[in-house]
Amino acid sequence: MSKIDPEIAAFRRHMADVSRDFPPFETLPPETARRLAAQGRATLPNLPTPGVIMNEGKMESVSPPMKYRIYRPAGKITGMLFYLHGGGWTIFGVDTHDRLTRAYADQGNLLVIALDYALAPEHVFPTALHQITTAISTLAKDLAGDIGPLPLFLGGDSAGANLSLATALALRDTRALRLNGLLLSYGVYDSRCENASFDAYSGPEYMLTRDEMVFFWKRYIPEAPSRTHPQAHLLAADLHALPPCFLTIAECDVLSDESHAIAHQLQEHGNDVTARVYKGATHSFLEALDMAALARTAIKDQLEWIASNS
Repeated sequence: MSKIDPEIAAFRRHMADVSRDFPPFETLPPETARRLAAQGRATLPNLPTPGVIMNEGKMESVSPPMKYRIYRPAGKITGMLFYLHGGGWTIFGVDTHDRLTRAYADQGNLLVIALDYALAPEHVFPTALHQITTAISTLAKDLAGDIGPLPLFLGGDSAGANLSLATALALRDTRALRLNGLLLSYGVYDSRCENASFDAYSGPEYMLTRDEMVFFWKRYIPEAPSRTHPQAHLLAADLHALPPCFLTIAECDVLSDESHAIAHQLQEHGNDVTARVYKGATHSFLEALDMAALARTAIKDQLEWIASNS
């Protein structure tokens, strides 16, 4: 096992300290778990992005209706990024990931649209996937009508990366929209939770455990046989004809093996794939952007890749 980057370790200790008195999330009602998760994330440092303007909206044409945020950078907009937050399909939202989406807008001169998609267990698979696919198709066309055509990217972290790749498959099949690229950060692609990285890195010091991941899958897809559906268990999907992909892989993460596996399968299906492993990084490390140079380096790498594919 590799050693965790010291600044990422400090991020992990901070999160452990602020959540020390929280009961295990799996024992709590969903809304309580979400409130406490957001409360913990709200204690993280938040460097200013004074030029970024954020507006909120609500899309009533999807079921259930969905809130979203649009972040406009101060400089000339060079592309559009739809962002799907992580949180095991059950917790987190646009508030918990506000620092990250602001950073993408500010540092990348991107118009960032963060979708507050429906969460499990109230809304199980494939509700969020259908919601997101419809919302992106509609909002991308509406925004292009307002500000002109822009290179279009879709991305997310953890469960948000899972939903991003699944959405890209749906958009490919319906030909509803052309994406310039996918930004997939320490994503969930394998419902089995059985590989060497789960054995090596399933501990609280690595930000995500096997038990938590199993719990998230059960919340997202309650019926065990359905967890192998190729729109969720993406290692079973037909991955041909997808846009270029950038995979951010945290070395010290239970999900690292499935990130390597999906990168290999994407390449085998003929896609343009860039996979970058960040040594000493844990799950969720991008959220340490105001505490850790490694997180800032990864974001810089992502934005350079977006610029090169715009």
